[in-house]
Amino acid sequence: MWPLGVSVRRVSLLSKILPSRELSPKILRLATPVLFAMLTQTFINIADTLFVGKLDPSLSIPGQAALGYSLPLLWIVGGCLSAIGVGTQAITARRFGEQKPGLAGQVLTNSLLIAVTLGTIASLAAWYFAPSMFGVLTNNEAVKSLGIPYCEIRFLGVLSMVATASLKAFFDGISKTHVHMIAAIVMNVLNLVLNYCLIFGFWIFPRLEVEGAAIASVIASYVGMFIMVGWTLAPKYGRNFQYYTMRKLDLGVTWAIAKLSVPSGLATVFVMAGVLMFVKIIGLLDEQAIADSLTATGVYLGDSASLYSAHQNAIVAQTQLPGVGVASDMTHTLLQTRPAVFTAAAKVIFDVMSVCFIAALAFGTATATLVSQSLGAGKPDLAEQYGWNSVKIFSMVMAVVGLLIALFPEATLDLISDDQIVIQAGATGMRIQGICMPLVAAGIICTQALFGAGDAKFVMYVELVLHFTMLVPVAYLLSETFEFGFLGVWFASALYIVLLAVIMAWKFASGSWKKIQL
Repeated sequence: MWPLGVSVRRVSLLSKILPSRELSPKILRLATPVLFAMLTQTFINIADTLFVGKLDPSLSIPGQAALGYSLPLLWIVGGCLSAIGVGTQAITARRFGEQKPGLAGQVLTNSLLIAVTLGTIASLAAWYFAPSMFGVLTNNEAVKSLGIPYCEIRFLGVLSMVATASLKAFFDGISKTHVHMIAAIVMNVLNLVLNYCLIFGFWIFPRLEVEGAAIASVIASYVGMFIMVGWTLAPKYGRNFQYYTMRKLDLGVTWAIAKLSVPSGLATVFVMAGVLMFVKIIGLLDEQAIADSLTATGVYLGDSASLYSAHQNAIVAQTQLPGVGVASDMTHTLLQTRPAVFTAAAKVIFDVMSVCFIAALAFGTATATLVSQSLGAGKPDLAEQYGWNSVKIFSMVMAVVGLLIALFPEATLDLISDDQIVIQAGATGMRIQGICMPLVAAGIICTQALFGAGDAKFVMYVELVLHFTMLVPVAYLLSETFEFGFLGVWFASALYIVLLAVIMAWKFASGSWKKIQL
């Protein structure tokens, strides 16, 4: 029989470790629709990778590598502007917590004005500059030939991406998280159907392969946007919030939204730029593999090696000449056209991790709403309790998921890719990421909680420092300078995850965000 004092201490310790029975149900009720919505929306990008992976390896491997470069580019543009949702949700939830629905509706009016204006400009500008942006990232001609058209088409969906973020943030801010969930499910089902039809060619649809994946995603994203717009027209929302009226346009509100959203947008740019540089480093490993293979043949050694190699490249490039396959050195040709295996493996790992990231973001979004509403109601201590309980709940879930991924990395990758060479290359990196899952959950949820409280600048500075003084330089040093190769970049990623979780948890624990006024 344990002494009473020991039993009390054990209960007290468990209460600190385990989530609260009182607060957890509300967190889960709010987070579950967001989780389903964001996971289904994420599957739009994963579906592209999945279906492209079913093509012939001559298309699937460079196609998946092309997607690996394209999607961070899309997020640099669309994700940056979609950060308008951070300011929209934080202020909407604060006004809703203050029981001022008219002012909450005014937030949506001004948010949509920003979203539609900037989204239209960005869509057209990004489409125009897509070839030059993509060309900076890779020299692999097969990857560029597939990636540039994909990128151009996806950029036309930036408008729908940004407008949907604005609408989602409003509904999340008033605790109606099921609205985006329904729109996202419809959008995802449509994308799956169109992906199959347009990539492989079915019924009346042409076989467009990688470009078909981009067209399907853009169509689905606009359908999702119009569903969200239709929901705002429901009388019970229109009467209560009164957002569609010119009287609600207010430069002060617009500035308040922008002031909160710009740091979050810049943080997104820093993150995606870091990811692109990270992928660029992985691309260098693919190029190095070609160089090592050419050197190993022994044919390309000596004083005339570079001249000979340039001559062979020139022959291979002239594909319109008859007999080029006979005239060129087949060893050189085959090695130079080696698939971008490491880049393709990284893309598949990113897709697996994106499911976990998005799930954490879903809990983070719910946490941001509850934190902001609690602050609006004058209950900062309750806001803090919501934050830590979300961290506890989802970190435990991710610990189980991460353990399964760490134990079975090949099986995890096999869910998305059919190319065994890609799966073998990515297995160890996938295992490392699986081990880091609980820290991913903690870091993202604390980050979103700080967004909900209005402390976006701190997040921006942290992402800037971590990506450009830690993630990218360490990835290069470990992979290239210290010759850890593909394994080195994933060690660098693990270091970034650990630091992000520690810093964000420390900031949230400090409580300085409780004093921010919106």
